[in-house]
Amino acid sequence: MHKILTIVVAAGAGRRMRSEVPKQFLLLGGEPIVMRTLRRMAEGVGRYVADCSQNVNEWVHKLVLVLPEAYIERWGELCAAHGFEVPHGVVAGGETRFQSVRRGLEAEPEAEWVLVHDGVRPFVADGVIRGVIEGARAGGAAVPVVPVVDSLRRGGGRGGGSVAVERGAFRAVQTPQGFRGELLRRAYTLPEEGGFTDDASVVEALGGVEIGLAEGERQNIKITTGFDLSVAEMLLSEGWG
Repeated sequence: MHKILTIVVAAGAGRRMRSEVPKQFLLLGGEPIVMRTLRRMAEGVGRYVADCSQNVNEWVHKLVLVLPEAYIERWGELCAAHGFEVPHGVVAGGETRFQSVRRGLEAEPEAEWVLVHDGVRPFVADGVIRGVIEGARAGGAAVPVVPVVDSLRRGGGRGGGSVAVERGAFRAVQTPQGFRGELLRRAYTLPEEGGFTDDASVVEALGGVEIGLAEGERQNIKITTGFDLSVAEMLLSEGWG
C-alpha cells in the first residue's frame, strides 16, 4: 500500500497582508482561502491516485493542516459555518515554518511520499500536483518551477552598485513540493538554519540529494498581500479554482 501525506502549512501570522485576521482565513469568493487550498489538494491527489491504479485501495492519502494553535478552535467553527467536509487532520504549528512542517510530518510517520503545500496557494492545478508526485517518485525530490520573466540584478556591490544576472539560469519555485517520506523526515532532523527558505532547501542540506524540477503554472500564486488577493479574486471570476 502506498501512503501519501499532504501537509498544508497555514501557521503564519500573515503580517504582510496588514490584516488582523491571518491571510489564510481571509475570504476568497466567500470562503476562507485555506479551505479552497485543502479542497484543491484533496481533489488533485485523489485524481492522481485514481489514474494510477484500478484499485484505489492500494493508496492512502492523508491531508494534514498546520494552523496557529490559537486558531484551531476557530477553525472548527469555520468548518461548521461553511459546511466544509473535506477529511483532514489538524496540528498546531511552531514558531517557524520549519517547526510547523516538522510537526506536520509527525502526523503520518510512515508516509511513503510527502507533499508540502502553502496554505495560501488555492489555484494549484492537477497537472502541477501530478508532475511533482511523479518527479518525487522518480528521483526522491521534486519542486514545481516557472521561468523568471523579469530582468535580474545582483546587489551588494561597492557603493551600492549592482550587476546584471542571466535570468535564463533561474527559476521561481512554487509548492507543492514532493519528497520520498524517509528522505524528508531525515532532513527535518537537521538543526534549523536561517537559509532554509523551503522544504527543498532543507532536503538539500543533507547533501547528495538532487532536487528535480516539475513544471509549475503562473496561476499557482501565493496570496500574501492585498494585491495578491485582488488577483486571486480575478482568477476565481475567470473560472480558476
